[in-house]
Order: sequence, then C-alpha cells, then structure tokens
Amino acid sequence: MPLQQLVEHFNDRLGFHGNSRPFVFNNGAVHGLYGPIQIGSRLSPVRAAENPSRIAGYCAGQELTNSPAEPLFGDDIEHLLNHPLSPSIDTLSILNFDRLSRTVHMLNYLLLPAQAETDTLFLDVDPRHILGVKENHGVYFEEIIVRCGLETRNVAITVPVSPAYARFQQQLNQGLENYRSRGYRIALKFDYAALGRQANQLIQALEPNFVSLSANSLNRIREAGMAEKLRQWTALSRSIGGQSLLTNVTHIKGSALAQNTGFELVEGDFYGTPYLGLEKTEAPLYA
Repeated sequence: MPLQQLVEHFNDRLGFHGNSRPFVFNNGAVHGLYGPIQIGSRLSPVRAAENPSRIAGYCAGQELTNSPAEPLFGDDIEHLLNHPLSPSIDTLSILNFDRLSRTVHMLNYLLLPAQAETDTLFLDVDPRHILGVKENHGVYFEEIIVRCGLETRNVAITVPVSPAYARFQQQLNQGLENYRSRGYRIALKFDYAALGRQANQLIQALEPNFVSLSANSLNRIREAGMAEKLRQWTALSRSIGGQSLLTNVTHIKGSALAQNTGFELVEGDFYGTPYLGLEKTEAPLYA
C-alpha cells in the first residue's frame, strides 16, 4: 500500500489526544501531531562494528517541535519521557504518546532504502507504557506493523534499565515476555553506571536479543578497568545468544573502543548523518 494511503488509513483508524487526524505526510516525511507537539523521526543506521558499511537496522529517535521553527527544550522532553512513576501522570496520555511516536517511526522506516529481511528497527518504549498495559503487550502495535508489510521480528522493543523501576521489575519482565511471545525482539538499554552483578543477572534472566550502551556515558569515565569490564559485558551478551550495541558514537575513539571490547553493532554520527524522513544533510561516510 502506498505510504499516503497508509497515513490516511491510520488517520481513519487511530485517534490520539483528541486529534482525529494525527498523521501528516509532507516534505518526504511523516509527522505525528499530539496536542501542541509535532513528532518526527531521526532514523540512525545500526552498523556492524567490524564492517560499518553493512547496515543491520535503524535506531529510531524523536524529533520534537511545537512549531516548524521552534524546537522544544531538550530537558523538557527528557522530563516528559523519563519522569519516574507518579500518580499525577495521565497513564492514557503516556500510552497514546508512545503509540503515536512508534507509528510515526514505523511509517518513516518505510521511506528508507529497501530493508533486508534481517533488518531491525529499534523502538524505545517507555517503561510506564509497559506497566500501564496489563496484558497482551504488542497486540495493538502488531496491527500497524503488519499493515506496513513487516513482521514483529523486524522490531526490537527497547527499554532503558533504570533504578527508578527496580521495584517494578517483575511486571516489566512479564510485559517484555508478552512482547517476545508475539515475535518481537527485546533490547535492554544500559548506562555504564548500571553495569554490574544486578545487570548481569537481569541479562541472564531475560536473555534479550540486544543489549545497548551509550558511548556518551563512557566519555566521563576514568576507570582503569573499563575496557575489561566492557569485554566481560559483551561476552555475557554473546553467551546468551544476544548482540551488543554501542550507540551515540561520535568520534574515532568510540569506534575503536567498540571494536576492542567486542561490540558487534555500532550507531552514531561518526559513521554518517541519520535520516530525517527521506532527507539527510550529507551522504553517509560508509555508503
């Protein structure tokens, strides 16, 4: 089905935040409208660390504005997406915002050069979304995936591992297992400070398809044993049949670290400019 028809189909079927026509397709990209917020996609290639010219998938990030020319402040968005659980937060709003964002990313993913069957789209899912859905996680989004001509195995549900949600870990694990049972892949996103025995136990218990770490969190580390700690962590991922991903690589130092510590996959501006819909400001370095 042509993309414009898909957009109209989802506009007819889905409604978010009181907006009956939440999707817009123009200037070569799909955007979602959620109240005063316009949601776009930043699709960054995930590459093989040993051969960066080989693309294994894409990480989807949000481009958020409150008008075509006035971006929202990054700290405000981080607060919106990552605020700890609170009774004051409208659960339905969290679910709708999360679903709208993922639908926008899925539609923009279709604009990219033809995907291989093994390609994976990494989609962040707010932990509060998983906690807010009591059962049948992924059923709603599966309809969108299938309508787009893809399968759930093409999607990696990516969840940050945070101490803020430690007391809800059993519910989060059950939600992730529900996604897995429908064919989705599972990715856990760690901060370096969270690595350790508890993180290792979580990886062994959940056996995620991917574990990821941001290179941003490594720039401040002055720990003598960091490289060896990362080697052990990536080895643990391989031992349970998963792959490790180093994201936000912006310098050659991060690329070398990924190769020297056993990361199979890498992502970041060092390897080329992400896609914003069909547009990119320059050709990838490894095209």
